[in-house]
Formats: sequence, structure tokens, C-alpha cells
Amino acid sequence: MNRSLVVMAGALLLTLPGCPNTEEEKHECDLPAFNLSACDRSGFAAVQADGVWKTNVTIDGVGTPTAFFLTPDQSQSLLFVTPLSERNVEGETFYLATDYERSFSSLRIALAGCEAPAPDRIKGQFRRCVNGEMDLEGTFEAARVHRPAGEQEASGVELVSETALPRGRAMDVFVSGGYAYVAALSEGLFIYDVKDPAAPRKVAEITPTADTWNRVWVKDQTLYVTSQTEGLLVYDVSNPEAPRRLMALPGSTDTVLAGWGLFVDGERLYMMSPSPRAEVLIFNVSKPSAPSLLTRYYVPESDTLKQEYPVDGVVLNNRLYLGHWAYGLAVVDVTDVAKPVSKGHFGYDNATSRTVAVGAIGDRTIAFEASEGWGSRLRALDVSDAAHITEVGRFEMGPASAVLGLTLVGTKLYVAHNQDGLRVLDMSNPSTPRQIAYYNTWRETDSGRGRAFLDGLSGVKAPGDGYLYATETSRGLLVFREQ
Repeated sequence: MNRSLVVMAGALLLTLPGCPNTEEEKHECDLPAFNLSACDRSGFAAVQADGVWKTNVTIDGVGTPTAFFLTPDQSQSLLFVTPLSERNVEGETFYLATDYERSFSSLRIALAGCEAPAPDRIKGQFRRCVNGEMDLEGTFEAARVHRPAGEQEASGVELVSETALPRGRAMDVFVSGGYAYVAALSEGLFIYDVKDPAAPRKVAEITPTADTWNRVWVKDQTLYVTSQTEGLLVYDVSNPEAPRRLMALPGSTDTVLAGWGLFVDGERLYMMSPSPRAEVLIFNVSKPSAPSLLTRYYVPESDTLKQEYPVDGVVLNNRLYLGHWAYGLAVVDVTDVAKPVSKGHFGYDNATSRTVAVGAIGDRTIAFEASEGWGSRLRALDVSDAAHITEVGRFEMGPASAVLGLTLVGTKLYVAHNQDGLRVLDMSNPSTPRQIAYYNTWRETDSGRGRAFLDGLSGVKAPGDGYLYATETSRGLLVFREQ
């Protein structure tokens, strides 16, 4: 959901001047132009620069998480997805820059380190220049990706199988009837026969045209997919090896409707649509292959201008719990589906509320909410009284490790923790989450590393067959078994 600085730069390139700059040439993004006189740069001598770094660039108080990847071969290094142009990481210096050229215009993005509080942490200054003149400046913080100290590859969980996708980044999975349906963003959907979880077999794929598919769900013999350009897609999968498209909802009048999160509760389907109207669409799926729209709900207290929009959600006992991005967690009573009622919300500074899981633990209803951005953490929230939500516990791995998927089974919470892989938590006491198992899925040598902030384990499901099914952006479909 975060715009990368590369996208911002790409948009700027479209409007760069088309004639030469006749003024005196400037170099305000070159290393000598940065004022580092007040910095303590002694820690840079201990920094091992090569590897994947997750970073957060802050401009005017707004953070943009992204990544860079350094190798001894500069031609293979990347700064914000683009080839590195200049690197100086020797002694007490840490400087990186990348350049874009178009016609008579040039753009440079540069990072200059100011301090290294630890060998795997860097803080410093960010600048962007057009034709050598600075037009944006801010700060950055970066963390080197590596396995948590003292951990092995796994504990309490074994990998049963690993199946790389033919192409694309695996982002979500749903398992039904012995088949795993894997969403892969712009590459669409891949269907695997997992009757033998140790040997998944691809049986079908659906490739979209200029679209992004985010979430999948199967009810009976009907597959639902959220589309970035068409909303809700409906497929007949009575024969999973030959999926047949039925329709796109809510229809042709909403061709630019963005579908994101997806949840089915009984005979209702909830689709979270961040844009263009920041709404939740609720469908009747009593006839799964012929959904009908019941209502469109917008959280009245939210403000789209502040990036407050629904991303993901779950339903428990006619309460809809929404990861509502900058708004935080929103709670909505959907007993009367025609008239949903806002019951409360939990907000916090710099919120990027996304994935949610909810369950009854003891005599309380606990919502587990996770943020996606820099400083991501898992919060345990007592939502028994939705008008007075309180945080009762939290779990976090580090500022650069985002939570992208949650599945709650009883008091056990399965967490897709991005670069820190699968985390299994005992939440019988939500105030003190206890990690009872893990599997470190991140391997720096996998293709595609260092190109995105949201990289690593992206989803996890426990369908009740004794296995855990997960998606990993580089490794594809992973099947685990608890030991």
C-alpha cells in the first residue's frame, strides 16, 4: 500500500523540463554537499554494508518504507529498485546514489549516513535532486536484514514442501477440497493439487491483463478473487483444473473499483475496497456462484484524505473488524447488513493497520491487529467493549519486519512476519504473547530480494488438515507441519 520513492521519481520524470538547464550546474545531491559535521560517524567502520537493507525515508513527517541491496559488484546493487550509480561505504563514510536520465533532465536520489548505532543499523540524510538542484530532503533509517540472534532455521515447525511459482510474487493462499489457490499479484492465480502436501502439483493458472490480484477465497465450488481494477472476480472451480470465469462485481459501472481484502462469513462475503471510495462491499453468497450486492459501507468517522481506508478485515459474531490503514482498527456491527453501525475504533500515531484476526479468549474478545509500515508490531486489543478498546499486549520482531498475515486457531496465532518468516504464538494470555515455534523462511540468495520493503512470508492459513500453508514472495507456496 506504500508508494515507493521510485514511483514518485517516475512520476516526476514525466514532468521534467524538456530543454537544457542554462543556469550554473549544481551538485546538491553529491556527497560533499551534505552537511555531516554534527554526525558521529565512528560506527561506520563496523558496518558490513553488503546485503539487503530495509529502509524508511521520512519527508515532512511522512515515512516511505523501501529497500536497497548492496553487493561487491556495484552493477548488481540496487537503490530503491534501480541500479546503483555511486557507492562510497569505506571508513567513516556511507553514501549511496542512483541516477535517472531523460532528455536534457536528470534526477538523483542519494543517502548519506550520519550515524551507525549498531553494525546493522544506519541513520542519515536523504536528498532528491533535479538537474543537480535539491527538490526533496529528509532523513532515513535503515536496518540490515538477517536472522534474529540465536535462532536456527526452525524450531517446532518443519517444512514439508516448497513449490516455486512459475512467475510472480506469492501473496495469498486459500486451501479447499485438496487444492491450494495462490494469488500472485500481477501474475494472477496458480492452482495446486495438494492432496499430497509433500508434493504439490500445479494444475491450472489464470493470468490477468493489466491487473493485480490480491486475495482469494473459496466457498463450496466457487472461487472469489479481489482485483485491483475489477473489484470482485467470481470463478466456477467445480473442476479446479479448468476454472471458468463467471462475472466481475459490482459490475461495469465500477471498472476502476479496487478490491483488496476478502473474507467470507456464512452467507456473506466482505470485500475491502481502499479506492476510489474507501468502502466495504457486502455480498449475499447464499448462492455462491451468483453473489448479489447487499450494501456498501463507509466508516463515517474516517477521512480518505488522511489515507484512512479499509484494507483487510474479519467477522466474528456479526462484528466486522477492519484494518483501516491510517485510521487504525475499526469495529462495525453488521447484524442489520442494510444498516451497518460503527461501534468504535483504535487509532495510534503513524498507523498502517492492515491484517486482523479476532477470537474469544477466556471471557474477553481479543482482536489481533498488525501494522504494515516501518515499526510494524502485532497488538492484542481487548474489543469486548468496542467503544472503549484497550491494548493489552504486543509482539514485535524489529522496525523493518512487517506482519502480512494472521490466522488464529483457538489461542494459537500463526503470524506471517515478512522477513522473519513464520511465528507461532501462544496467546492464551494476550498480555504476554509467547512464541512457541518458528521457521525462518528468509534466504538472501533467493531471487528478487532487496527490491521491495514487503518481502518474505506474506500469508499463512491453517485449513484444519494438520498442515500450515503459507506464501513467500520469492519461494512461492510453502507447506509446514508443527512438530
